[in-house]
Amino acid sequence: MAKSSSTDASASQNGEESLKAVCELVPVGSSGVTGTIQFSSSGNMVQVRGDVAVLKPGKHGFHVHEQGGLSDKVTGKSTGGHFNPTDQPHGRPSDTERHVGDIGNIEADKNGKATVKIDDAVIKLSGDDSIVGRGLVIHAEPDQFTQPTGDACNRVTFGVIEKTYRLSLPKECSRNMLIHFYTWSLRG
Repeated sequence: MAKSSSTDASASQNGEESLKAVCELVPVGSSGVTGTIQFSSSGNMVQVRGDVAVLKPGKHGFHVHEQGGLSDKVTGKSTGGHFNPTDQPHGRPSDTERHVGDIGNIEADKNGKATVKIDDAVIKLSGDDSIVGRGLVIHAEPDQFTQPTGDACNRVTFGVIEKTYRLSLPKECSRNMLIHFYTWSLRG
């Protein structure tokens, strides 16, 4: 069972729901690039955290795409274009006008590992413009922030952003379940 963090506790005390999502990245083509990215809402910000391995050292475009389809494992194009429900031009994460899916670049070290630590006020984990169910794509090259989509080249890994659920049982229920499991295990 997941442990409650102080962020979860303060959000539930304030009547806010702390939402979480995760994306397991799979290689596109023969790239070998994999990783796990976690999303967590905190107030009006979404924290994006994770690790990606086997990237070419340097910067790589990092975008939420329209579709959560992973059927095209050769080119990764089954995720469609950048998620842009507000019909804005492509931009930097700090721009007031940008695609919702424009999260910028991540940077891989000399060993090909990228540690992702981004806070973003535009992406959402609920509502009409939610990124849940959409594709997350990492590109071969850096996002140049040019129109229409940044010229970040081929897709090297992708995944579907999926909502995660926290199992929360009343203490009495948990204790009773443990007693029943213990009794059952003694039987054999």
